[in-house]
Formats: sequence, C-alpha cells, structure tokens
Amino acid sequence: MLEFIAGRLLRMTVTLWVIVTAVFLATRATGNPIDFLMPEGLDAAGRRDMIAYFGLDRPLVEQYVLFWKALAQGEFGLGLMERRAVTTIFAERVTHSLSLLLATLAVTVAIGVPLGIMTAIRRKTFIGNAVLLAAFLGYAVPNFVLAILLLLVFSFTLGWLPSTGSATILHYLMPVAALSAFFVASLVRYTRNSMLDVLSQDYMRTARAKGLSERVVILKHGLKNALIPVITVLGLQVTTLVSGAVVIETVFAWHGVGDLLVGATLRRDYPVLQFGVLVVACTVVTINVMLDLLYSEIDPRVRLAKG
Repeated sequence: MLEFIAGRLLRMTVTLWVIVTAVFLATRATGNPIDFLMPEGLDAAGRRDMIAYFGLDRPLVEQYVLFWKALAQGEFGLGLMERRAVTTIFAERVTHSLSLLLATLAVTVAIGVPLGIMTAIRRKTFIGNAVLLAAFLGYAVPNFVLAILLLLVFSFTLGWLPSTGSATILHYLMPVAALSAFFVASLVRYTRNSMLDVLSQDYMRTARAKGLSERVVILKHGLKNALIPVITVLGLQVTTLVSGAVVIETVFAWHGVGDLLVGATLRRDYPVLQFGVLVVACTVVTINVMLDLLYSEIDPRVRLAKG
C-alpha cells in the first residue's frame, strides 16, 4: 500500500509539473498583457516601464525560476488586472463553481445509475429502448447548444427561469440541466453495459437459486460488482465536467471559476490563469488517486500490488 501511494504521489508531482510548465510557456507565447492593461496611445517609453514593472522584460528562464520559487513559498502572485492576490480572487468565485459542479454530479448519479440499471433489466421493452434512445441524444448534443436552447425557450420565450445569476434554486435549473445531460447519458450507457455483463454471471443465478428477491439480487450482488466501470467513468468525467463548466458558466454568466479563467485567458492575466490551472489539475489528479484506492474497497480482486 505504501509503495502504491508513493508511486501515485510521484506521478502526481510529475503530472502537475508538466501541466504548470506548459501553461507557463503557452501564456507567454500568446502575447504581452500590457497591451490589455494599458490604455491606447501609451508611448513606447511608458510601455517599456510597465513591462519592467511587472518583470516581463526578464529572460524567460529567469521568470520560470522565480515562478517556481514563489510557488514553493506559497506566494501565488497578484492578478494583473485587479492587482489583488489570486487566492482572494478565486475565493470569491470557488463557492459558485463548487455548488454548480456538486449539483451536476448529484443529478448525474441520481438519474444515470438508476436509469442504467433499468435499461439493463428491461432491455427488451419499449421503456428500456426509449431511455437508451434519449441517452444517445443527450450524448450527441453539445452542452453549449443545449444551454442556448434552454435560454431561448425557458428564459427569453416563456420567461419562466432567470437567464443569469445563482441566487436561487431556479437559477440552477438550466445550468445543471445543460451540464448534466451529457454525463447522465454517458453514465446510463456505461451502467447498462456493466449490468448486462454482471447479470449473466454464475453468482447471480446462484443468488436467485437461494430464494433471494430480485431487488436484493440486483442491488446487493449485481450493482456492487458493476460499480468498478461506473466509478471509472465518473472519475474520467471529472475532467470533462470541469471543462464543460467553463462553457456553461460563460453562457449563463455564472460568477464562477470557469468564467474567471475565460476572462483571464482573453486578457492574458498570467497569475490568475496559472493558479486556476494548478488548482484544477490538483483536483483532477487527487480524485483519480482516490478512485484507485476506492477500487480495492469495492472489489477485493483489485490488488494495489507493485506493478
């Protein structure tokens, strides 16, 4: 177990280093943020002074070394646009993003897993085929297209739901629906396929032969053994969920981290963008390690052995 955790921590460190380095180089290759910070008509001398003030005139290697020294000291820098600590800027946004992501994840699991089980059990019925068809449609429609359609129908045409903000439950309905549609459809398909494999196993027939009810056979013996691929899908969906939330937050003007990162990218706000990518990357790799540890608890056949 200790060797497994140490190996995972090493892989996490290397992964984070590669991601942060790539973002550091990519942001500086896109142009100079002084062009966005300063007003039009700034003379050449003033532009040089501002570049020197922000340390952008230093060699790239020196900027890279200073960047990692600051990270090691727990200093993440100041946002170039707001001139405030990036941690403060993110603290004002992270609650909105977390609430949206958690609501989407809850809806995905609450709808996707039961529907996947039902389509596996009733695979030859009209209801099972209809749910599977709806899952394919949800899988095919991009979330930003669905978000715009929801806005046009329920906000601008019918006037039932607010188009922006996050103050009430009504503000969550359209963003969560647009963001979770793809993930619900994906989870339904994977849960169905996993359950179909489990239903044909010998231990399921043995459980029925013992006189256990079909509910107990499905939920206790079948679902537990079918959870490994389902958990894998959920783990992989975390990254897609975060990236999808960036688009949805932009469409619905959701005051979250995704909207912040889009603005930082357009304005070339290096410190904000770098810190945001670091936070997202840490979250994703941490969840993946936790899922690996969870595998062994669900299925004893999974061994955390060396190699």
